[in-house]
Amino acid sequence: MNRLKIGLAGLAISMSCVASAESEFSVYGGTQSSPHSTVDNTSSTPPSDTSLYTGWKASPLSFPIYAGWRYTNWSDNDWGYAINYSHTKAISLDQASAGYSRLEFTDGANPFTLILLKRFSYRAVKPHVGAGLGFSVPHVEAQWTTTSNTTSAKTYEYQYGGPVATLLAGFSYPINDKWNLLTEFQMHYMKLDVAVDGGRLKTNLITNALNLGVSYRF
Repeated sequence: MNRLKIGLAGLAISMSCVASAESEFSVYGGTQSSPHSTVDNTSSTPPSDTSLYTGWKASPLSFPIYAGWRYTNWSDNDWGYAINYSHTKAISLDQASAGYSRLEFTDGANPFTLILLKRFSYRAVKPHVGAGLGFSVPHVEAQWTTTSNTTSAKTYEYQYGGPVATLLAGFSYPINDKWNLLTEFQMHYMKLDVAVDGGRLKTNLITNALNLGVSYRF
């Protein structure tokens, strides 16, 4: 009987916590950039065993645009967890110097992360910070010309990219009792290791973004 009472009490507390939790769905866009990184190619066809130090262009407002969404669940103590997706992009600025005719992730490096969040209150504004881990599903777009300039080696597909670490900080401002304005800085560190024609392509890609969006509370 005592165990039953304890179990029922625990269930009641759990249901109370769930009932009092606040959920939020956010969509955002903005501007995005990436610092230089080294791209190693171990393909058996040209450019074989190359190491390219390249800058990256993001073109966040060119189609498909940079954008993202996040589902957040907040507890009463202002800790929360979130599932976050960002359609980040990266286009090599130095691809020709290593024999590439195309080296980019225009259809997204696509990090998915589970983030732990903490928010604070300052008058009507609610600042927040967060960190998380996840994985990426990049659309790999790599192409180069093989020996004798007769055929092209090409990879153009979605793949599992590797682990991702995410940091973010920003604030939200209420429009009304259901809608918030959202602005934040968001950074992803992605270790990409993907298959290309005849081998592997590896790089550590960092994306930095300034986001502006809206959140709906329910």
